[in-house]
Amino acid sequence: MITLKEARQIVSMMKDEFDSHDFILVYACAYTLSYLDVLWKYNGDARTADGQIAKRISSWCTELGLSKGIKVVSMNIKGYKSECTKWTKVK
Repeated sequence: MITLKEARQIVSMMKDEFDSHDFILVYACAYTLSYLDVLWKYNGDARTADGQIAKRISSWCTELGLSKGIKVVSMNIKGYKSECTKWTKVK
């Protein structure tokens, strides 16, 4: 599962505003083996795996310097539109 250190690294690569789908895509590219481990843990169910990653981001929002925003609809890693959380970096 994603670590706080990995999450911090991903946040540092993100724009000031992003959503959970953006984060997961960058995470999957930057930490491919780690992301594949998460998928494996959830039997290849990307929706469940991505949901668990998003829950980690939410639980660490203070440590990551993020403010939780509204729900938005955007393209997920599999290319489908679905709802996720928008995040803003706290300055």
